[in-house]
Amino acid sequence: MSKGVLITGCLALAFASMIYYPKWKMGRTEATISWDVSGYYLYLPALFIYQDLRKLEFKAAIDEKYYPSSSPYQSYAHASGNQVMKYTCGLAILYSPFFILAHVVARLTGLSADGYSPIYQFMLSLGSLAYAFLGLWMLRRLLRRYFDEGLTAGSLAILVFATNYFDYASITGAMSHNYLFTLYTALLLLTDQFYRDRKAQWFYLAAGISGLMVLIRPTEGISLLLLMGWGIRSRAGLRERIHFFTGQLRLVIQGALFFLLAPAIQLMYWKYVAGEWLVYSYQDQGFSWFEGHHILQGLFSYRAGWLVYTPVMVLCLTGILANLWLDKPWARIYLFFFLASLYLTFAWNEWTYGGSLGQRALVQHYPVLLFGLASSLEVARKYPWLNRATWLFIGLCMAYNLWLTHQAHRGGIYEAGMMNKAYFWQTLFKFKNDPESKKLLDTNEPLIPFDETKAGLLSDTLYTPDSNYCISASASVLLYQDKAPAGKLKVMTRVFTPQKEWDVWQMAQLIVQYYEGDRSVKTVFIRVNRFIGDGEEKWIDLVTKSPDPASDRLRISLWNPGSRPVCLQAMKLYAAD
Repeated sequence: MSKGVLITGCLALAFASMIYYPKWKMGRTEATISWDVSGYYLYLPALFIYQDLRKLEFKAAIDEKYYPSSSPYQSYAHASGNQVMKYTCGLAILYSPFFILAHVVARLTGLSADGYSPIYQFMLSLGSLAYAFLGLWMLRRLLRRYFDEGLTAGSLAILVFATNYFDYASITGAMSHNYLFTLYTALLLLTDQFYRDRKAQWFYLAAGISGLMVLIRPTEGISLLLLMGWGIRSRAGLRERIHFFTGQLRLVIQGALFFLLAPAIQLMYWKYVAGEWLVYSYQDQGFSWFEGHHILQGLFSYRAGWLVYTPVMVLCLTGILANLWLDKPWARIYLFFFLASLYLTFAWNEWTYGGSLGQRALVQHYPVLLFGLASSLEVARKYPWLNRATWLFIGLCMAYNLWLTHQAHRGGIYEAGMMNKAYFWQTLFKFKNDPESKKLLDTNEPLIPFDETKAGLLSDTLYTPDSNYCISASASVLLYQDKAPAGKLKVMTRVFTPQKEWDVWQMAQLIVQYYEGDRSVKTVFIRVNRFIGDGEEKWIDLVTKSPDPASDRLRISLWNPGSRPVCLQAMKLYAAD
């Protein structure tokens, strides 16, 4: 049974990656080697093709030709005068077999051997699938040590079809999470084997894998909790484990050396490029360890809440109790690891992790969390009514996850990092990508019906070309300022833009502000570039309601933070009760 689920899951991942949404066929920021992946990957062409790890002089031409991101954030100018790469080189090591294969094929067949042409994109996608298949195969093998066929099959099916692992192991499989997922599975398998037969080679391999994960993401140092604490059931077990390792100092020292092998590669890179052994390459990005921690947002927010966009993982929370009730050997280390995972993930100030489908930074920990999920299924199976309710919930989560995955790519409804309550509920389980709904991404208000024929016209202004209402470069123009009417308000603007702005943070904003004296009591806006294309002239409207209690002054303006001009041609303003 579980073998069939494994094969079905692998076929589904292959279909999504190679046929449904083949990023390796796409260009610019939708290509496989784009955004963060292009930063992880940058070491390989720099070292093996251009022999330029310090200056990265080839990168400007590559960025112009392939446009992997909207800015060259993958490296920065260091005080040494060299370019330092933002990301550590762990993923580049894992990419390297498929990079080398792509380069050999490119050289033999006469294809472009610049490191970014389609053959490299394809091989990296293929390699990512290979790592995903390996991870699932090892995970099945691991789960079968502790669960029967039915629970193993159910857990694998939930992982693949009801969580965002599906997306991060297929369509966006070149991201770090897919690779780390496989490494965590290998770590658990080796660690479990070590505590079964106490053979040192399993400990050394597990330590080396943990070090490789730290080279990919330094916060994966929490993997040492698993290596040192797997199977501890009680305080007596903890004392026994401490006694074991203190009596095996040679094992611990050699394991530490294996652990440090991978991170040492990064230290040598920093020393070679920057002249320093340690470099904090994330610059102004960092952690909020106590004040300003984002754990509640990370779990429950509409913007990128883990349980909002992967609700089936609530079974991992119930798994904490299920593990303890069933007295599973991993119950306590599961709890500690789970809490450490949540704390570290949401201490990061950029807690939404950019363009993420749900919370991608937790995907690599799913091999551990699946033990709790499987325990929840085991408990539910003891009670027929609970088992039926659990699998009904799981079925809905599968449908929801596949719908989300489609909308994050071909459907276009899901807007990574910009979701909110109003837009979420307006678009849930819909398949028509209605542009009108996109206004809710900015207003976060439900759509408000408005009939101009039953409303009063407060302003009807025509702007001529010499009115200088074409703005860009952080310019702002005041369109209306007067007493604020109570009730509903509709602003209609006719705008023209010679060239569409795609960067959402550079889009012009139509802003409505209500004031009580000098104090702003409500501000609502929409990004007009969402709704207008190259050389297009179009009416764009914004409907809102006055705050309660009513304000005394209304201010309407147009602000353009970007460099591409937006020209205002006309504005109409209506008010209704």
